[in-house]
Formats: sequence, C-alpha cells, structure tokens
Amino acid sequence: MNLAAAVDDLYRSVVFDPDRWGEDDLGEWMANLAVDGGSLDRDSARSIRRAVRIAVKLQRFWSSPEADRFRGEASWESRVDLAIGIPAWRPALELAEHELAVNPSEESFEDVRRRFRIVNGTGWMEDVEYEDWIAPGSDGSGG
Repeated sequence: MNLAAAVDDLYRSVVFDPDRWGEDDLGEWMANLAVDGGSLDRDSARSIRRAVRIAVKLQRFWSSPEADRFRGEASWESRVDLAIGIPAWRPALELAEHELAVNPSEESFEDVRRRFRIVNGTGWMEDVEYEDWIAPGSDGSGG
C-alpha cells in the first residue's frame, strides 16, 4: 500500500468535503489504514499521525466561514497550500522516502523526487536515473 498516496487521498477528500470529516472519521481512517497496510512501523505511524493532525487543521479551515473566499479554488493541492502550506506535505514525503528505502522501485524514486521538490523547493537526484541510483556502489540501496 502506498501510504503517501493514501495521505494525498485523505487531504483531497477533506478539502473538498470537510463536513464529512470529524475526529472520529479521521481516527477510523487511520485505523483502516493500519489494517489495510498491515502493521505500520514506528516511523510510518508517526508520519500518519502527523498527516491526520494536518487533516484536522484542513477540516477546520475548509469548514469555517473564512474559507468562503477560497472555495472557487479547484485544485486540492492549492487548497492544502492555502490552508496549511509546505508543512502539510512533509508527512507524505517522509512516507515516500520510507517506501523508497524499504521497497525501492522506479515509481517510488520518482515519487520522492516529485515530493522533495514540493517540500524543499529544490530538486533531489535531478540528474540521476533510477537505474544509476540503485546500482551497486551508488548511494541508493543497490549496494
């Protein structure tokens, strides 16, 4: 299970339908995630808890009257940025980095690269291909 993508799905749902999400719903989402994804390791569980705390803030912002002036924003990513900003994206980056470390793939490599730029405003491994990164003797997990 791609936990970073699950966080994206949570944020998307919360910013477009904040009234659907209460604290019990978020707790249930987290419990279901643990069941669907098997037991979460300590680092992943910490990042998921952080993401849920951010989702609570997103829910409060988007269900408040002060958010009315931003409701025309169609992009869920922009809605997250308007309400929280860069800190909202850190838990998903951490989850993507963990996924790359434990289950390296070209897909997870590209996911980290994309998320790293969003969080840090600079590239990560911009001039490196996955095959080179994973090769023995590189700084990837291939050796």
